[in-house]
Amino acid sequence: MRNPGVRREARGGGTRICFYLFCCLLPLAFGLLSFGCGKKGDPRAPEQAMPEVINDLKAEAESRGIVLTWTRPQRYVDGKELRDLAGFVIFRKELSQSCPECPVPYRERTAVNVEDQQKFIKRRRFRFVEEELSPKTIYRYRVFTQLLDGSLSEPSNEVEVVWRP
Repeated sequence: MRNPGVRREARGGGTRICFYLFCCLLPLAFGLLSFGCGKKGDPRAPEQAMPEVINDLKAEAESRGIVLTWTRPQRYVDGKELRDLAGFVIFRKELSQSCPECPVPYRERTAVNVEDQQKFIKRRRFRFVEEELSPKTIYRYRVFTQLLDGSLSEPSNEVEVVWRP
């Protein structure tokens, strides 16, 4: 007999729903927590994420200007393959022949961007022709490798050329 004013509680139904929620939501929550964050690889010190230094920069005076050539770095200093090369930044110092030992700072001359095709084909040698030159001037050059994040490598070896057209 039912009493119209008395309410009955369902037994067992609430427990079953909680059990199903627990069984479904717990693995989902665990999956989200384990995949959403965490270690993607061994941590690297910032100095290890620097490209190898260019150590074969060469300069040669030709009829149309000074030709700089260098080999493309293939790896970071920690040995991993270089994958985020953006280009190279060339710095130049101009010295007077009357005072070649006077302190003169390097100034950024230009940037040589690596085109998308070169990122995949990985051309081995790069070249830049300097045409803005003054007669009887000593020029010193250094090249830095630039990564996509804008960071620069350590400077290359220094080369020196006297421009005599």
